[in-house]
Amino acid sequence: MSSTRSFGLDLLRTFAIGFVLLAHFAKVFDSIGFWGVELFFALSGYLIGKIIWENYNSSKTYNIKLVTNFWKRRWWRTIPNYYLFLLVMIVFQWFWTKQFTGFETILKSIFFIQNFIAREEEFYSVSWSLCIEEWFYLLFPLVLLLLSILRFSKKVTFTITLFFFTIVSIIIRYYLIEQYVGHSLRGITLARLDAIVYGVAASFIINTKNNSKNLSNYMLVVGCILLFYCIKQVHFSNIKYEEIRSGQLFLMLTPLAFALIMPKVEKMNFTFKHLKWLKVGIQNVSLWSYSIYLSHIPVMFTAYYLTSVIRINGIGNLVSKLIGLMATIIISALIYKYFEKPLTNERPQEIKN
Repeated sequence: MSSTRSFGLDLLRTFAIGFVLLAHFAKVFDSIGFWGVELFFALSGYLIGKIIWENYNSSKTYNIKLVTNFWKRRWWRTIPNYYLFLLVMIVFQWFWTKQFTGFETILKSIFFIQNFIAREEEFYSVSWSLCIEEWFYLLFPLVLLLLSILRFSKKVTFTITLFFFTIVSIIIRYYLIEQYVGHSLRGITLARLDAIVYGVAASFIINTKNNSKNLSNYMLVVGCILLFYCIKQVHFSNIKYEEIRSGQLFLMLTPLAFALIMPKVEKMNFTFKHLKWLKVGIQNVSLWSYSIYLSHIPVMFTAYYLTSVIRINGIGNLVSKLIGLMATIIISALIYKYFEKPLTNERPQEIKN
């Protein structure tokens, strides 16, 4: 296990995938999945923000060569696994419905445009969050490159880019609300790019300030306050959950709250030597989390199908779900080891300018 990994961030990633699994394996906890995906967005932004900033700040001239290198490294990391399960879902849908997935649906899914400006009932339901991430990876360094032409300082240029994505996302959400499609805001790609921006901003702030220790403490306090407010709105108010999670303010504050706690959590260490197995387990689930996220829907329903004879009562249903959960983890571990990691290792080296 790599010693450079942050246990704190591994722990957050494990919580995130745990929330998603809990939501999909037990419908009564459906709202929990929201927190898992928003936490994933903040984590992605925080980790990728450090990479983009260091790449941009260390370069004499930020150019298209650096941008395309970033794209290639991201795509080698994320796309092969996605395409693998896109193929799995095509076969899976044919098995269940005896109908072949439409060419237009497949084409949209290949280029991540199925939820670009409107939420569609796509056949691969979890792909909506990947659309947001992939378009952010594509657009953020490109806009940063274009704004660098203005010859501002690098910190100012990076800050302007952060504000650009935040403001554009807010404007698009307001427009969509006015068009009466606000109920689906959470999953619309161009309306949610700022969910990742907040993580990038937190990483940028903590990596450009000298007294980062005290700053991370203040950020943690503010983040916890915002997170408490968001949890209170969802679970302890009379407002319907669907209305809250599609609200303009709520969609901003939730990923922002998670992003603000990242700098402090990143420094968290695991000090219980006699519980080393727990640390290893958390790190492994963190490593497998992407494969778990992509695979759990087809694996879960396949397990339900194969165990249908025992799902006639509560105990049998629980056993079926546990079988599905274990199958998901085992299959994801194998995919990570024999497919995801080998292909990630094939990505080009990061270039410096």
